[in-house]
Amino acid sequence: MSSRWLTRLGTLLTLFLVLAWLEALGLLLYTALIAFVGTGNGIGVPLRVFDVPVAGMAAPDAVIVSATVDVMVRHQGPAPLVALLYLLSWAPGVTTVLLALFTVVRALRRARSGDRALFSAVTAAHLRRLGWILIIGSFAAGLLGMVAEPILASMLLAKSYLFYPPSGEVVAGVVTGVAVLAVSEIVRRGLVLLEEVEATI
Repeated sequence: MSSRWLTRLGTLLTLFLVLAWLEALGLLLYTALIAFVGTGNGIGVPLRVFDVPVAGMAAPDAVIVSATVDVMVRHQGPAPLVALLYLLSWAPGVTTVLLALFTVVRALRRARSGDRALFSAVTAAHLRRLGWILIIGSFAAGLLGMVAEPILASMLLAKSYLFYPPSGEVVAGVVTGVAVLAVSEIVRRGLVLLEEVEATI
């Protein structure tokens, strides 16, 4: 891969990192409004509702087995506890994305100096760090979400459940992290073999 394409990719990912930081700041402001000001129009807490009534929605030859919808619930007046639980539901995932993007941008900046820098022990270390960030961050997001969402639902909905399964993004983050760890190990072992070959020449 030429340094020109690495430069463009690094610029694009840097832009994504800046946008992710802006989104995180927006969510912090959003959470602070819920805690200290109260919810206005367009401000609320996203929750999942299961077993939605679907009578009459299916075609004559079809049956709807189950339905789940996402709702935005507004709490009247300031609600610090709701804001804290909402913070726990989104902060781990957003932090994981920020750390992952920052790690990739750092790795690409080093890799622009040449192919030897791209396939190096430092790159393998960056990949290993990225893999663990994705795995640990996704697990943290899933666990804290499974704690925060039932409590929020019990406070804001007439009907709630004790268990809310983690979202697909959590599973995807763990799987991606494992794959990145595998790639880092391949790069590391390839470097060891390359050093052994160069030592025999």
